[in-house]
Amino acid sequence: MAEYLQSYAEALQERLEPFPEDEMWDSTDPENDGEDSNSEGYRSESSFEDDFHFPSYEFLGSVRFRKGYSIPSLNYSRMIALSFNLPQVVGHSLVGEEIFTLFLDQPCTSISTDTLISAISAVLGADPLSLTLLSEGVPLEPDQMLGDALNAIAVRQRLDTGPPVLVCERRSHNSPETLLGRPCHVDVNLNYFPGPGIATIQAIPETREFVTRDRFDSWMIYTKLEVLQYQRPSEKRCRRDLLKPRGFFPRAPAWSLPDGCQRWGHGADVWSATFALPNIKRLMDAHAECTADRPIPRYQMIIDPNQFVRHTEEGPVWVPCEFDVDSCGRAQLVGGTRSHQHPDLARQVALPILEASLPLLAKLRRPQLLLDRRRLQAVFKAQRIILPPKVGEDHESEYIGMWHVDGHREDVVAVALYYYHVDSALEGGDMEFCGREPLDVLAIADAGHNASSFDKASLKKALVDNKIRCRVPICEGTLLVFSNHQLVHRVLRMINKSGSEASRDFVALFILNPASTPLVPSRCALAKQQMLTRTLRPSGLPPENIQAILALAGILPTEEYAKELRNVLLSEQLKPTGEFVGRQQNVHATGNGCVTMVGWLHHMLQESQPPSWDYPRDFSPGWKHFRALNRAPGKLGRGISEVFSKGSSDLSSSEAPSLAHTILDCKDCGLFCTFFSKQSKGRNFCPTSHDPFSLFVVSERLTLE
Repeated sequence: MAEYLQSYAEALQERLEPFPEDEMWDSTDPENDGEDSNSEGYRSESSFEDDFHFPSYEFLGSVRFRKGYSIPSLNYSRMIALSFNLPQVVGHSLVGEEIFTLFLDQPCTSISTDTLISAISAVLGADPLSLTLLSEGVPLEPDQMLGDALNAIAVRQRLDTGPPVLVCERRSHNSPETLLGRPCHVDVNLNYFPGPGIATIQAIPETREFVTRDRFDSWMIYTKLEVLQYQRPSEKRCRRDLLKPRGFFPRAPAWSLPDGCQRWGHGADVWSATFALPNIKRLMDAHAECTADRPIPRYQMIIDPNQFVRHTEEGPVWVPCEFDVDSCGRAQLVGGTRSHQHPDLARQVALPILEASLPLLAKLRRPQLLLDRRRLQAVFKAQRIILPPKVGEDHESEYIGMWHVDGHREDVVAVALYYYHVDSALEGGDMEFCGREPLDVLAIADAGHNASSFDKASLKKALVDNKIRCRVPICEGTLLVFSNHQLVHRVLRMINKSGSEASRDFVALFILNPASTPLVPSRCALAKQQMLTRTLRPSGLPPENIQAILALAGILPTEEYAKELRNVLLSEQLKPTGEFVGRQQNVHATGNGCVTMVGWLHHMLQESQPPSWDYPRDFSPGWKHFRALNRAPGKLGRGISEVFSKGSSDLSSSEAPSLAHTILDCKDCGLFCTFFSKQSKGRNFCPTSHDPFSLFVVSERLTLE
């Protein structure tokens, strides 16, 4: 149990994979290796004599590959010993831990190597090409029959660990001013990093290609507010890197993936599977009927984290549950009756969904999670999205989402969504994802000339053809897991085709970043309340009186106050989190050049935007299409691709996230209504007391799906 509670930094240092000795490079700090910092190899970044001099191919727009210093390689495999007790075949690790069990319906004398490999790959959810069958250490031929010699059969599995994730620390003496090509300097915000000497920074070495085809060996660092990217220095300059690699992130547990598990997109941390968990619908429907909590007519909050918060200096934050995850991928809910406001639902709903999600969470790399033998914090939420009935052939009730990331004051690193009910009358509603990595750095004048190459065709190739974005169809039983640090997401247009109300119901688990400071969990937040409740219970007071006493003592918020605070948080969370836009405050160029980094920008980073950030509209033919990525698609079944079906004359260069709602305190029903009627020409009204046949578009964000 001690290692479950060990600090993240200590656990990471103990478990990280050191670099192979024969693949180490000299990464000694100059102040520690006795060399003069002014000697060859340690010249300042302003020196023109090193590999970052100023030939024309170093400018942005030269379409030349900038190579960084090499990184040690890492290949993982594991051995699985097979024991045969036909028709049962059991696979064990070398320490005797059972990995899988399968059943064969034919004698071994008629089973070929290929047949057994196919059966094992199905139960492991692994690529058959990653498996090799061995007999006494010798690989068997694909068409070779097993025969009767079954005593020394084993399987070697080559593990697909995804891109290498390096554990780094920040060098104390190096400047946060980094490069993307010689003329472009990227200022890295050191507030995202721990102090020097603390090796907890995850960095992925990757060759990234911009929309305008500039390619760099880069460091990719995924954080709550933004994805940091800068050019990895050359071999000669490796000791001037801002980061010092210390080893590889610990190997992810090889938990068996569920049948039908699928990864979506190219390089996107999005995984899905289909599960039948019938008890969840029964439990959630019963709880929803008891609470009947509809803060706005389109949303029924079944488990609302906005009503279970803790006040901090920054404002209210969600209170998480805690789960202990063992090495076999089993989870245990921590806290007993204090595990959540609704502990029975946390145990019967959140726990099985988390356990089903663990193999998919173990696949995430941007960033990677330290899961096994650790205590994990997750915020539990359940919600019902309700679409009113269709009111005519030309008027459909619809729901459209906005691009967003989950969490506000909380550092949500990953999300697991389980859809336990999807009404058959609903059509559309796919979940669309797009990477938060910088799409390009556009330069003009002395900095380069690639701004003119940022056009519709190149942007379409990067986003659609190269699958920087992806979309996932949602049906009943879908389990969806994705990285919240890498991706923004939205719900595409969903309509109700029937003449009666229809809904899509889901449970969300917001996985909090283990590398961040843990939040106060429910077992602590509820401790005082439960202690006083136990003290008062022997007095014979009815439960409602005990609740009133706790509320008067300020220990338990009243139901009215909790809902008022929830409405405030909901109105705050319904505001846009960011947009696809240009950004200048973190990049600059030497000389008279001008550069702008373009991509998704979180609204918390927009406060210092200079007035000239939108200058690429005058130089970049694709600027209108880039800004139009903020638009909600107008047609059913369309996502980002709809933008590229339009001409420039149909778009605006100042396109911003369009608010499909106006937040107001309704005088008629006391609810925060977030509706805009297509038929009312912009009038704000409450559908519970006016025009019940109006059509609504609801923008969802943060705590919404």
